Amino acid sequence: MRSALRLVQLAALLSVTTVAACASTPEPSEPPTTVRGLYIFHDGAHTLRPCGSNDTYWIIGGDPLMEPLRTRSSARSTALGQPHQGIYAEITGALESPAQPDVPPGYQTALRAQGAHVLADHLPASCSAPAVAPAPAG
Repeated sequence: MRSALRLVQLAALLSVTTVAACASTPEPSEPPTTVRGLYIFHDGAHTLRPCGSNDTYWIIGGDPLMEPLRTRSSARSTALGQPHQGIYAEITGALESPAQPDVPPGYQTALRAQGAHVLADHLPASCSAPAVAPAPAG
């Protein structure tokens, strides 16, 4: 009788352990995406128009990560005496499409930045962009 009770207890313990292990296993996530394009900082908004695209992504990233891009974009606008002057940048992170509720209306895609790099003040010929970059919505 004792061995049967022990067997039932062991089976119950294994069931609970298996369920707990399955519940704590994270779902596989998409690998980070790297996007290059025209980065613009304006009125607290970080946006990126990917090379060869008419879309504009809303960028979500912490201040330490985005500071070099923000500073360079703002300095370029000041130097040229024109607002919304962008720079060529590379941002790595997770794309969200459709964008989550914390993204302003008008943006279909958000990029949660994990890494950001200034590549140049000017877009290379290989990175096409419209003649006039739109101002960020909002």
